[in-house]
Amino acid sequence: MKYFFILFMELASLAAQAQTARIAVDTLPLSQGNPFRTSLAPTIYATAAVFDALARFDDNAILQPALAIKWDNIDPLTWRFYLRPSVVFSNGAPFTSDAVVNAVAYLTSDSAAKDLLKRELSILKSARAIDDLTVDIVTTEPVPFFPRYMTALPMVEPNHWRKLGRDEFARQPVGTGPFKVDKIETNRWALSKFAASWHPAKIERLEILMLPDGASRVQALEGGRVDISLVIGPDNIGAIEAMGGRVKNYMVSSAYGITFITTRGGPFTDVRVRRAINMGVNRERIVNQLMAGRTVPANQPASRSAFGYNPDIPQYPYDPTAAKKLLAEAGFANGLSFVLDAPNGASAGDTSVFQQVQSDLREIGVIMDIKMMPNTLYLNKTTNVDFTGDAFPIAWPAWPILDVWRALQIHSCFRPVKWFCEESLTPKMREALSEWDEAKALKLRQEIGQAYHDLAPAIFLYELPLFVGLSDKVKNFSMFSNLIAYDQLEVSP
Repeated sequence: MKYFFILFMELASLAAQAQTARIAVDTLPLSQGNPFRTSLAPTIYATAAVFDALARFDDNAILQPALAIKWDNIDPLTWRFYLRPSVVFSNGAPFTSDAVVNAVAYLTSDSAAKDLLKRELSILKSARAIDDLTVDIVTTEPVPFFPRYMTALPMVEPNHWRKLGRDEFARQPVGTGPFKVDKIETNRWALSKFAASWHPAKIERLEILMLPDGASRVQALEGGRVDISLVIGPDNIGAIEAMGGRVKNYMVSSAYGITFITTRGGPFTDVRVRRAINMGVNRERIVNQLMAGRTVPANQPASRSAFGYNPDIPQYPYDPTAAKKLLAEAGFANGLSFVLDAPNGASAGDTSVFQQVQSDLREIGVIMDIKMMPNTLYLNKTTNVDFTGDAFPIAWPAWPILDVWRALQIHSCFRPVKWFCEESLTPKMREALSEWDEAKALKLRQEIGQAYHDLAPAIFLYELPLFVGLSDKVKNFSMFSNLIAYDQLEVSP
């Protein structure tokens, strides 16, 4: 009898262990469990387990209901959302229109000045409850595709938020998602299944661990200390497959490139210099050799999944001879030098990519000095363009609204602290945002994309892939762009 009891306990222990998924990420949210920090990675890797938005995109980039089951346009500035009934937060409080009103009120207040989502959703003006499950959201200007923006608006438990305030709520977050937070530490989030969620998890526990170095994330996967490693390099594919694991890659709805800071004067104010540098980079070699051929070169501020992508824009030619000639015309016959401020391990194979770009540019007489820094420091500096260098690598994200307008908003005169501003495009950009006819709106976006290609404000490199290492225990892992489907994740013994 004692033997069977011991065996039962061992089996129970194994079953419990199998119900825990451990994920390694490069960094955890800078504002802990405050989902209003930003809708982008790496914050979304953690907050997506806890919080839901009113709408979501499916794997085919089609907008679907989430906490809202449908919506109507009431007038040019007003959208009415009908909320999913019988949804509760992880503290037991019901989800009602009060949560939407609270979220909009916060993001339109001065208190949200530190949170990037305020800038990302600057079109919000106000919200008012019609009843518990009906709410109107008013925008500052007509936004024909406004429901797309509601994929970025997380719902926090309003009474808990108002009681604790921003900073304390960040330490004790409460949402409607498949998991609830048990503990937030500097390098670790511990979460458990929220069984009453409207889309509960299939596993009992989740741990999200911060391992800043890419090699450490791969080693943790190989050693069995984690089940999933995000933001690994394509050069790790062979080793992970050799241990019985697999590597999947997901496109994160962003073009990736090295952005020139053109607002400080210097050689990058000359479009000829920017075009020459673009012609001096061999994108095909970077994609095939450094990205394992799992993405495509970029030539505009949109990824293929974004509304506004222009398939007719040609690739920048790799032509070092023409690049040198253009540099000479701009007054740099003897070349030039600049500093790239770059994060360490923020995206797949990025260090190798920077080094290859450096090597390519050397062939046309351009010296790019690479100044590396931890990703957390880099993210902080990005907010106010607090770089001492002349360029920095950054995504041109269509996520979360899957609209090229999202990238244009960030990389344009619309950004409070600018690194590129072409005033002549501002009227057309405003027109694109306010055009209700979908075909006309698409055409306007594509025309702006062509203009950005011609202006070359960045070295557009490739559509950004996210490489994910999975152990052989992981089942049903999926993600669309940056959003992990935590409610589908399973881990076997």
